Amino acid sequence: MRSFKHKMLTATGLAVITSLAGMNSALAQEEPVITTESETGSDEELVQERVVTTGTRIQRTNALSAVPLQVVSSLELQETGTIDLAEAITEIPGVAVGLSPQNSNNQIQNAGLSTVNLRRLGSDRTLTLINGKRAISNSGNGERVSLSTLPLGFVERTEITTGGASAIYGSDAIAGVVNVSLEDDFEGNEFDLRWGTPEASGGEDRRLNFKHGREFAGGRGYFFGAVSYRNEQMIRADSTRPLTILPIEWDDPATGNNEWTGELDRPGCSRENPDRFCLVPSLSSSTPGGVFEGDAWFVNGRWFNDMSLSPGDRPAGEDFFGDFDGYNFRPGSTRQNSRESTNAAFTASYEFSDTMTGSFTLMASDIITRTENGFETLNDDDTFGLALNQNGDPVPEAFEVGNMASDHPFIPPEVEETRRGSVSFDRRLVELGQQARESDRETFRTIADLKGQLNDSFDFEVFATYGRFMQSQYNPNEVNFQKAQFALDIEDDGNGGFQCVDATARADGCVPLNLFGEGTITQAAADYIRYNGYSTQERMQYTLGGFVTGDAFELPAGAVKVAAGIEYRYDEQDTIGDPDGDLVGGIDGDPDTNDVLVTSFSTFPSISASTDVYEAYAEIDIPLIRDRLSFQGAARVGHYDTVGTIFSYNLGGVWQAHQDLRVRTQYSRSQRAPTLTEFFSPARPDSDDLRDPCEGLIADRDGTNIDSSEMRLPSGAGGADANLDVIVANCIAEEGILAFFADPDTDPREEFPGQGSVNGPNQGNNELKEETADTFTAGIVYQPSQIENLTFIADYYHIQIDDVIGLISSQDQVDLCYAAEEGFAASPFCRPITRRATDGVITQIINQEQNLEGQLVSGIDLTVLYETEFEAIPGEFSFDFRYSRYLEDETTFIGIGGAELTNDALGEIESGEDEFRARIRYELGGFRASYTATYQSGGVDSNDLTPDDDEFF
Repeated sequence: MRSFKHKMLTATGLAVITSLAGMNSALAQEEPVITTESETGSDEELVQERVVTTGTRIQRTNALSAVPLQVVSSLELQETGTIDLAEAITEIPGVAVGLSPQNSNNQIQNAGLSTVNLRRLGSDRTLTLINGKRAISNSGNGERVSLSTLPLGFVERTEITTGGASAIYGSDAIAGVVNVSLEDDFEGNEFDLRWGTPEASGGEDRRLNFKHGREFAGGRGYFFGAVSYRNEQMIRADSTRPLTILPIEWDDPATGNNEWTGELDRPGCSRENPDRFCLVPSLSSSTPGGVFEGDAWFVNGRWFNDMSLSPGDRPAGEDFFGDFDGYNFRPGSTRQNSRESTNAAFTASYEFSDTMTGSFTLMASDIITRTENGFETLNDDDTFGLALNQNGDPVPEAFEVGNMASDHPFIPPEVEETRRGSVSFDRRLVELGQQARESDRETFRTIADLKGQLNDSFDFEVFATYGRFMQSQYNPNEVNFQKAQFALDIEDDGNGGFQCVDATARADGCVPLNLFGEGTITQAAADYIRYNGYSTQERMQYTLGGFVTGDAFELPAGAVKVAAGIEYRYDEQDTIGDPDGDLVGGIDGDPDTNDVLVTSFSTFPSISASTDVYEAYAEIDIPLIRDRLSFQGAARVGHYDTVGTIFSYNLGGVWQAHQDLRVRTQYSRSQRAPTLTEFFSPARPDSDDLRDPCEGLIADRDGTNIDSSEMRLPSGAGGADANLDVIVANCIAEEGILAFFADPDTDPREEFPGQGSVNGPNQGNNELKEETADTFTAGIVYQPSQIENLTFIADYYHIQIDDVIGLISSQDQVDLCYAAEEGFAASPFCRPITRRATDGVITQIINQEQNLEGQLVSGIDLTVLYETEFEAIPGEFSFDFRYSRYLEDETTFIGIGGAELTNDALGEIESGEDEFRARIRYELGGFRASYTATYQSGGVDSNDLTPDDDEFF
C-alpha cells in the first residue's frame, strides 16, 4: 500500500499570496541561503552574513556549521495554507508528526496536542525550544511542547537541526532540535481571516489572526503583539467518509472470531492458510439490544436465538456470531477532535545603551479539545475492585459484575428458552450517551533576557524563563461497575414493581437495570450507573542561565571562537487523578489509601513529583586553514537529582574542499533523562490485548494426560525461539490452571480458554537511568559555479540509542515468562503477572518502565534548490525539492536466554522508506504563487509476514 498526497491551496491548486510592498521574502531552506534580486548583496555575501542561531551559541555563519539546518520562514508558513505550525513543519521529509488532533483521539492525557517527531524517534526525543530557551511541556506524561499553543503570527521562522544536540541544549535532544524564533522586527498591522470546510461532513475550520508591531522611544524600544483564534469542528466517522465506517479489520482469521463459513471464502482468508493476514469482518459482540448466554440476541428490532428463533441465513442451532450479527461501533466516533484555540502573546525590548538590550516575552494559550468514541459496554466478566498499593503490588480481592440470577424477573421468553442457569450478557449502553474526553489546557510562558557586550571580544546573555501548564479533563458517560452489579440484583418491592436488593444501594438511589432489548434502560437507571470522570494536571518549570561567547585568541588561520555558560532548571508536576478511576488515590484523594477501581474510566494516578538540574557547558570553534578547514567541539555536564551526572559532547568539522564543494561531519553523544512520569509514576490503569500462552492446553482433572496439540507458539518478540514443551510444563505448574481443570464444572478434556485482553497498568521506575545516543552525520553542499543559484545538499545520518526507556508489553511479558527454560518461578518476567487462583485467568500484568532496548535509525537526506528567471516571462521562478531515504529503522529486544532479537520496522505502514516534498514557486513584486506536492511511501502491515502474492488478500 502506498500513499501519495498533493497539497493544493485554493481551488486552482496554487497558493496565491499578495504581500505588502516593502516586506522581505525568504524561502524555507537549508543553508546556504538563496535570495531574490530584491535583496541587496550577492548570494555569497548573504550566506556569510546569515548567523546560525540553532545548534550552537557561537556566532558562526551557516556556511561554517557542521550540522544541517533547515529553516521554515513565516512566508512558507503562509504558503502551506495552514496556520498550524506543526502541520507546516511536518511537510518536511524527516520531520514526522508526533501527536496531532488526528492520531491522539484515544489518548487519555494527550488528545488534541500538536507535536513534532524528528527521525521517527518520538516527541520525547525531540527538543522544542522557543527563542533558544526550553519551554514548559503541554503534556502531563512527557516532555512535549504543543506548537498549537503559539499564535502563528508571532513566529518569524522555525529552525530544525537533526541529530544529537545534548551537548548544546541538554537532555531530550537525541533526535534533534526544533527552535521557534519569535518575531522581532515586524512593524504595522496585519489581519488574517480564513474559513474552510471539507466536502464531507464536519471539519469546518474558522481562523482569525491579528498582529501589531511598532518602535517607541525613538527607536530604542520595540513592541510586538499577536492574537489568534481558531475553531475546528469535529470530524466523525459517517457515510460521507465510507471507509471510516467499514466494518472490517486487518486480522488473522485463524486467531479471531471468524469461523462462520460465509466470511472466509476469499483468497488467503481460510483456516487452511493460518499465517495469512487479510481483511475480515469486524463487529462488536456487545450490541445495543444485548447478547445473552451467547445463544439469544436482540438486533434490528427483533429477538433471535439458537432454538426456535434461529436466523434463516445459517444452519439451525448456530449461536450468535459477533462478526456477522454484531454491532458496528464505528459510526459517530471521532476521527478528528474538535479544537477551540485562543492564543495571545507579546514581546517588548529596549536598548538601554549601545552595548546592552533587555527583552521580555509573555505567551498565553487556552485550548479546548473534545473527542467522542462510542458507547460504553457492560459485560458479565467486567472486573472491578482490583487495587494496587504504592509499590504496585495487587490487593488480592477482585470482583466480576457476574451473571444475572436464573430467576431474574426481566428475563424474556426468548432468552429463557436458551437459559441453562444464571444468565451471561454483553450489552452496549447506548442509553448512557457517547463516551467523551474533553480537555481544557491553559499554558502560560514568560522569557526575560539581557544581552550585551562585555568587551570588544565577548558578548553575554543572561536569561530566566517561567512556564505553567494546567489541564482539566472531563470524561462523561462511563459506567460504574459496582452500581451496575447492584442494579442487576433486584427483587419484588411488594408494590407491583421491583427494587435493588442491597439496602445501602437503595439508599444511594439504586434503580433496577433492564438489559434485555434496545432502549430498555430507563433514564433513572442510566443516571444511577453512569459515571462522569474528572481529573486535573499542573506542571511548572523555571530556568535560569547565562553564557558568554566571543573570540578567545587569534591563530594564523583566524580567531578561535568559544562559548561557555551555566543553566539551572526546575520541573514540577502535580496530578490529581480521578477519585474512582485512580488505582492508587482514594475517594478522599489520599495517595496512601488503597481504594478500589469501580468504574470503566481509565485515568492516570495522582502524582506529586519534581526534579532539578544543574548544568555547565562549553563550545569551541578552531580554524585550521583559513576559510577552508575548521574544527568544532562542545561538551556539557549536567547533574540530575534523578539519574545523577550526565556528560554529553560532540566533535565535528567543516572542509571547503573546493570553491564549489563543502564537506561537513559531526559525531555526538547525547542523552535523554527519564521524564517525571517515567521515573515517579505509580501504576496507572491500562488494558492490553493478550493471548495467554497457555491457551489451548488440555489436561485431566489431576493435571495429567496433557495434550498440547491445540496450543500455538508465541508469535511476538518475547516468545521467539520458544520451546512448546517448556511452555506446557510452566503452564501446568500454575495452581490456578490446575484449579480450572479440577473444577467439576469444567468439561472433561476441555481446552484452557483464551481471554483476549487483560488489565495492564503502566508504572514508573525510580531505578531508571538515562538513554544514550551516538549520532554520526556527514554531508556535502555543492554549488556549481557554472550554474548560478543552484544548490545541491546531501547528508547521511546514523543514530544508535542504547538503554531505551520503555515498557515490556503485556504480551511479551507472558511469553517470556512461560518460555523460560530455567527459573520459571523466580523469573522477573513472571513477577508482574497475577493469575486468579480459582480458574487461572490472568487478571493483571504490571508494565514497569525499564531500560530495555536499543534503537537504530539511519538514512540520507537530499535537497535541491534552484532559482532562475526567464527573459520572456517577468518575475522569478524557484524550485525546492527535499527527499529523505530511510536506510534502517530497527529496535533490539532481549529475548529468551538473553538472546538479542531485532525488529525491523522499515517498510511497514507509517515507517516507509521514502519521503519527499517538491515546491515550485513564482514571484513578481508583491505577488507570489506556489504549488507543493508531498509524498510518503506506504508499506506492509508487518515485516514478519511473507505471504505469496497469489494468496495475499
